[in-house]
Amino acid sequence: MSDESTIAIATDARLLKRSCESLLGIAAGLVADGELNPKEVHFLSTWLSENPALAESWPGEVVLKRVREVLVDGEITDDERAYLLETLTQLLGGAFFSDGAVPTTSSQLPLDKDVIVRIPDATFCFTGKFMFGTRLSCERAIETRGGRIAGINRSLDYLVIGELSSRDWKYSAYGTKIETAMRLKAEGNPVSVVSEGQWIAALP
Repeated sequence: MSDESTIAIATDARLLKRSCESLLGIAAGLVADGELNPKEVHFLSTWLSENPALAESWPGEVVLKRVREVLVDGEITDDERAYLLETLTQLLGGAFFSDGAVPTTSSQLPLDKDVIVRIPDATFCFTGKFMFGTRLSCERAIETRGGRIAGINRSLDYLVIGELSSRDWKYSAYGTKIETAMRLKAEGNPVSVVSEGQWIAALP
């Protein structure tokens, strides 16, 4: 790799990091009063459009997707604003990782943090709430990339936990899947419990 290419890559990385920091600052300002109004939603949409590098990377692409879903029919409902507010609030749960992922707010979750997710020919199960989208959209993203969807069983490779999951996972509906996966691991089965951010990093 030439020196010019190395410099360009480093510069792009710095710009992307700066954009991520700007997004965090904007999100903090928008959610400070606990609500989003239509003008703020349109401002966020415009800002993301003017920062295409961030809009094509995690988590900017997720925020942009949420904003477009809100604006697609030309009407911004209270439920849509509340959902977008929740997304932005969760983004403020911590700083960005170097790969652009947002650290899960569920710090007590038993994640296999060093696992690198590989999709082709692997089996996946999803639990919790996802910034990426609905459970169905997550499953389709796996199937279109050569992976398979399965329940919690001995042949499962990955249990993926959504970034919008609660710290109190033991008392939640999806806690049963996590506990089952942990029991399978204890029995010697090769299932890995990973975060949404780890899974997103495996998507081309």
